[in-house]
Amino acid sequence: MNFLLRLHPPRALLVLLTIIALPFCRATTIIPPTFSELVAKAETVVLGEVTAIASELQTRGSERAIFTRVTFAIRDPVLGVAPALLTLEFLGGTVRELTMDVDGMPAFAIGRSEILFVQNNGLQICPLVGMAHGRYRVERDPITGVDSVRRDNGAALTNVAQVSLPLTRGTLTNTLQRLGGTVPLTPAAFIAEIRAEHARQQTAVSR
Repeated sequence: MNFLLRLHPPRALLVLLTIIALPFCRATTIIPPTFSELVAKAETVVLGEVTAIASELQTRGSERAIFTRVTFAIRDPVLGVAPALLTLEFLGGTVRELTMDVDGMPAFAIGRSEILFVQNNGLQICPLVGMAHGRYRVERDPITGVDSVRRDNGAALTNVAQVSLPLTRGTLTNTLQRLGGTVPLTPAAFIAEIRAEHARQQTAVSR
């Protein structure tokens, strides 16, 4: 996944804001982590509900860009230590008529529940392991009322092995998703897998 940046300001500000945002536009490639890597690299894993989203145009040293802070009310600190309200900072967002988009950056909505693999909050452009690979949406079936886990691209997570699949849409991705099963994991089942993998890793380290 390539890191791209697009700016959509008023025409008069286009040149100025493109120049000041260039330091944030270094190309990078995100390699999808395995489930084991996802768990191992996370400083904390949380299940939380989005309660606030705020974007701000900031100057940091000689660099200027939009940053968005997303606050989550933590319902379950799955791994590690997390405050009752956790605020994560992401590069990009919208401030009045100016929008800064970062390709591959997850987008959130107030009231939605998320399972997040948090890493280096405030120190990198996205505080999640593997950017969008570290974000799992919790969605409720309107008919059954059952919650299920979905990846950033909306694909149902039916097996933790699917964590390492590319976050794309299309026939190949849909086929690969089906190879892992047809029943989406519930948040409780996914959290149980996360804790079990963490326990395995801790046991391996202590040997």
